[in-house]
Amino acid sequence: MDTHHRIALLIDADNVSVDVLRQILHRLQLTGDRLQHRRAYGSVQKAVEFAEICRDHAIRFLPSTFAGPNATDIAMAIDAVELMLRQPVDEVVIVSSDMDYSPLIVRLRELGCRVTGYGQQGKSGRDIERDYERVYDSFEVVGPAKARPPVRAPGRPAGRREPIVAPPLAVPAVAAETPAPARGRAPRSRVAIPAPLPVPAVVATSLVEEPAAAAIATPVRAAKSRRRPAAKVPPAAPVIPPSLPAAVDEVLQACPDLRGGTPVRLNGVAVALRERGLLTKSGKTTSFFKKLEAHFALLPADKPESVRFLGGSADALG
Repeated sequence: MDTHHRIALLIDADNVSVDVLRQILHRLQLTGDRLQHRRAYGSVQKAVEFAEICRDHAIRFLPSTFAGPNATDIAMAIDAVELMLRQPVDEVVIVSSDMDYSPLIVRLRELGCRVTGYGQQGKSGRDIERDYERVYDSFEVVGPAKARPPVRAPGRPAGRREPIVAPPLAVPAVAAETPAPARGRAPRSRVAIPAPLPVPAVVATSLVEEPAAAAIATPVRAAKSRRRPAAKVPPAAPVIPPSLPAAVDEVLQACPDLRGGTPVRLNGVAVALRERGLLTKSGKTTSFFKKLEAHFALLPADKPESVRFLGGSADALG
């Protein structure tokens, strides 16, 4: 007879990050309970993002191909009730920062099931936590792990190396005759004049190859005025400029997840904006961000479900 505590783990991938989910799975493994059902729900884009962690923990990812901000919530709610009616479990663990699951939680408790919730710090506001404490048996907010700064070896800065310059070529002397003065009939003398320096085919550097004509124009001047070649810098996440409009800065403070440049679900952002008083209760999130289209992009454009921070540049969208 199976005496383990049976748990159904349901994950709203549109409202939680991979790092937070990894922390929650570690906590559940420490309890020794049996995760009988492991399912994740989200958009097709999230299916790619969560592919590795779902494979490592045997989680079934059920992507939603339907448009609309609540498609994932409805799909997960239907599965939760169906699981309780067909294969009852002792506890349902819901991983989400969305506040739309209160009716589902009440229904699961009526069916005799314990319901536990986990939310992500920064997406679950204090009002959501307060409301969830009334319906959940327990609700906990998990913060994302802080990323460590990259460690660089002491010495020269990364990406800068001394250029390797080809050794100077020997300048052969060529005899040239100079005309004698008009009077005096002195014999003509022969003076050694340096011959033109031959142009090498390639000047090798450790980082950048430049054409020979551009590298050496004049033997002496080129050696003095040559600059170090610029190192190639890989593309990085959107860089937040030191000064942003006040409206953009307030949005980033309300929803810090936007700073990374990855798309964030509109319903989670709307909750954070309303908590800060930036968006009225009846205001539309799409209309709000269209006023800031130079800094934020709505994805997809025809039926927006997510918003992405462009790093302060309107050209970054392209």
